[in-house]
Amino acid sequence: MIHVFIGPTLPRSEPLLAAPGIRVWPPARHGDLFATTICEGDTAVLIDGVYHQAPALRHKEILAAMGRGVHVIGAASIGALRAVELASYGMLGVGTVYASYHQGDITGDDEVAVGQAPDGQWEALTWPLVNLRSVLRLAQDAGTLNNARANVLLEALRAVYYPQRTIAAVRAVCRWQGESSFALWLDEQIERDRTSVTSSALTP
Repeated sequence: MIHVFIGPTLPRSEPLLAAPGIRVWPPARHGDLFATTICEGDTAVLIDGVYHQAPALRHKEILAAMGRGVHVIGAASIGALRAVELASYGMLGVGTVYASYHQGDITGDDEVAVGQAPDGQWEALTWPLVNLRSVLRLAQDAGTLNNARANVLLEALRAVYYPQRTIAAVRAVCRWQGESSFALWLDEQIERDRTSVTSSALTP
């Protein structure tokens, strides 16, 4: 059995999640890997997890699961972060976010921390820094920003505490930094395809 812990990163309508032998769980939290339904020989795929509204998944829980024969893979969000931290113990990491952590291009927990809706839908309420990095690169490719201005914006956005890093906050930071053209470009991209813009970097 493959157990996939997801939230904002992938919709539950993702076709792969309906394949035989896959069980979908909400974002991982403290204690989830101790579930008796996760057995020796199973694979746990950690993508999303909680950070703020409940105790986060701990390293010792992952180590305990691997110790009883569960294969643990991490990607995209907290899964990528934990995979880098526990790579030497046998946890496998995959995806672009994991690679960025592994190479040292990004380091902080807030790179992937996402404010999530508390109603069980687990929609993203805020933007993690990895997504904002991706959006800023898209803006540079489109000629809306140059590298220097993108770096200034990134540092200004990094200073916003992650549970407050909403789209509205991003727009406000853009205004404070005098980047009205980028804010306009961003609104146009969101109107065109909100999902692909806001989740482009976290997708495994």
